[in-house]
Amino acid sequence: AFRNAEGVRHRAVMEELRSLAREKESESLMLKWAGENDAKAYLEEQKELRRISFQLRNQEGKRHREIDEEKRIEEVQEAAKEEKLKTECRQDVENYKAQCAARDRASLCYRQKEARIQRLQAEDEYQEQLEIKAENAALVAADRRDVEKYLDDCKTRRRLSLAYRAKEKRQHIEWEKREAEKELERRSRDTRLRAMDSRYVELEKQKERAKAALDAHRHAGCTFAVNPFASLLG
Repeated sequence: AFRNAEGVRHRAVMEELRSLAREKESESLMLKWAGENDAKAYLEEQKELRRISFQLRNQEGKRHREIDEEKRIEEVQEAAKEEKLKTECRQDVENYKAQCAARDRASLCYRQKEARIQRLQAEDEYQEQLEIKAENAALVAADRRDVEKYLDDCKTRRRLSLAYRAKEKRQHIEWEKREAEKELERRSRDTRLRAMDSRYVELEKQKERAKAALDAHRHAGCTFAVNPFASLLG
C-alpha cells in the first residue's frame, strides 16, 4: 500500500513534471515561433530599410552625378572662356609685337635721321666754334692792343693827374692858409666887436643907473619941498 501510495505520488509528480516540461516546451515553441516571426519582421524591416537606403543612395548618387555634370559643364565653359581669353591674349600679343616692331622700325628711322641731323649740327657747331675762336683771337688781339693803349693812356693820365694833384695840393694849401687868415681876422673882429658891445652895454647900464639916481634924487627933493616935516612925522 505504501509503495502503491508512493508510486501514485511519484506518478503524480512525474506527470506534473511532464506537464511542466510540456508547458515549457510549448512556451519554448511559442517563443521560438515569436522569435522567428520577429526575425522575419526584422528581416522585412531591414529589407525595407535597405530598399529605402538604396533609393536614397540612388537619389543622392543622381544628385551628385547632376552636380558633377553641372560642374563639368561649368568647367568646360570656363575652359572655353579661358581658351577664348588665351586666344584673344595671343592675338593681342601678336598685335602688340607687330606694333612694337613697327614702332621700333619707325624709331630706328627716326634715330637715324636724328643722328644725321646731330652730325650736321655738330659739324655746324664745330664750324661755328672755329669761327668763334677766330673771332675771339681777333678780339683778344684787339683787346690786347686796346689794353696797351689804355695802359699808355693811364700812364699819361697818371702823370697829368699827379701834376694836377700837386697843383691842387698847392692851391689847397694856399686856400687853407687864406681861410685860416680869414678865420683869424674874423675871430679878432668878433672879439673886438664883443668887447665894444660889452663896453657899450656897460656904458648904457651906467647911464641907466645915473638916470635912476637923478630921478630918485629929484623925486626925493620934490617930496621934501612939498612936506618938509614928512620925515619928522614919519
